Amino acid sequence: MNLIPIAENLWTVTQPFSYLGLEIGTRMVVVRLSQGELILISPIQLQARDCSSLNKLGTVCHLIAPNQFHHLYLSQAQALYPDATTWGVEGLAEKCPDLRLDSLLNNSGTFGEGLEYLPFKGFGALLPRGICLAHETVFWHRPSRSLILTDTSFHFDETYPWVTQLVARVMGSYKILKPSYFEKWGSRDKAQVKASVRQVLEWDFDRVITAHGSIVETDGKAQFTAGFEWLLDEAL
Repeated sequence: MNLIPIAENLWTVTQPFSYLGLEIGTRMVVVRLSQGELILISPIQLQARDCSSLNKLGTVCHLIAPNQFHHLYLSQAQALYPDATTWGVEGLAEKCPDLRLDSLLNNSGTFGEGLEYLPFKGFGALLPRGICLAHETVFWHRPSRSLILTDTSFHFDETYPWVTQLVARVMGSYKILKPSYFEKWGSRDKAQVKASVRQVLEWDFDRVITAHGSIVETDGKAQFTAGFEWLLDEAL
């Protein structure tokens, strides 16, 4: 496991992931709270050998599926960390009835003093099976001024395969932080999305960490704002 330090008490791990034949990668975020508790947001495909790397950082206490889609490797993480609390989102229990969920991220809240979260309401995507609400929860790591997203925005660049770069150019998320046309077409309740965006913009962040694409190290708030002005077709 290649744990990449992003800031104090904040790491990421990436692994290959293909969607509709495109290599888009996927990223897990690891947050350490003040008492040494670790939070794994969007757990990747973990193996037993990965536990030693995580255990050196602290104790894995929370496993989080932050939206309807990032649950594929949650059961593996639960098997490795059976005492950890598993958090999910609205609709995930119905989608995956065999998946154990201990609690839901239905309302805004905090983990410790450094990590805040809120449901990003109204946001959806046009998928092969039709429009689906993501029911995503977004996070703010206050000490590092980092916004942690899953599928609300993407940021693909030249580090990705050329086919992925080409599709990202067409879909509007190449070298810029923004949703794609799939999310623009799939987010029908623009009023809810706008309200969610305004809540996010109350947070003081500069860095943006996405699940798919490269991390935006600076100017993230301005890019996030511009991306959702494009989705909403109005100024924020």
